[in-house]
Amino acid sequence: MNKKTHQLKKFLNDNKCYYLPTCHDPLSAKLIESKGFKISFIGGFALSSAILGYPDASLITQKELVDATYSICNQTKLPVIVDADTGFGGPANVYRTVKDLENAGASALVLEDQIFPKKCALTDQVLLLNLKEAKERLYTAIQAAKENKNILVIARTDALTLGSMNETLKRCLEYKKMGADAVFMTGLNTQKQLKIIKDHVKGIPLMLNITQNVKFHLKDVIKNKFKLALFSQQILDGYIDATKQTLDLIKKNRIPKFKNKAKDTLSLLNYEKYLRIERKK
Repeated sequence: MNKKTHQLKKFLNDNKCYYLPTCHDPLSAKLIESKGFKISFIGGFALSSAILGYPDASLITQKELVDATYSICNQTKLPVIVDADTGFGGPANVYRTVKDLENAGASALVLEDQIFPKKCALTDQVLLLNLKEAKERLYTAIQAAKENKNILVIARTDALTLGSMNETLKRCLEYKKMGADAVFMTGLNTQKQLKIIKDHVKGIPLMLNITQNVKFHLKDVIKNKFKLALFSQQILDGYIDATKQTLDLIKKNRIPKFKNKAKDTLSLLNYEKYLRIERKK
């Protein structure tokens, strides 16, 4: 097991809760690392939106995801979890996705149980695979990950997005039995739902998504023993808000000014290192 994946495995087995801000490029990954976070996450929504200009509707290709993963993992010391959507097709595609993301430097991937092509879980367009097919997809991913043990598999269910807590619990427990390294439930919005998950899904790390609409506090996430709290939209939303504000200032004939200066960006990207390399010529 490589160093980053080993570190992620340790995090999953301790008694702490980890916040996962979502990056979409090497710069945002470096900022996450610079602020002391322990794990980074590459989100399909953020990556598709910011890098490709497409909505989160299975329009990003497997190669585009793998290439972006390599670029990001190569520029951060943190273990990186990657949103692999549905695995990009049938069993052979799922297998290849696991192996290619492993080779690109990902420490874990999230594989969901939506029908391919998937739809954004924040919409009402979600369609689930039946449990048999979902388990077949997950089985392929777990077996692929076991070959070199350099990547972990997080099983995601969108059953609660469709309103079924019973189906969510059933799928989480089935995925746990199969050997998933963690389970991720979308659609959790209330303290009651958090407690139900905590009381019924034990012995495996739990992951959830934090949206602007949740009706609980972060202390409730910790109290209910969730291991990974994903902030999937916040950096992207902040980027969009800040860009709009900057453009508005320019349109008003004003010069935008920020705390961050060009020298700060150069420092973040270790500019001096490359100057030293040049001086050795």
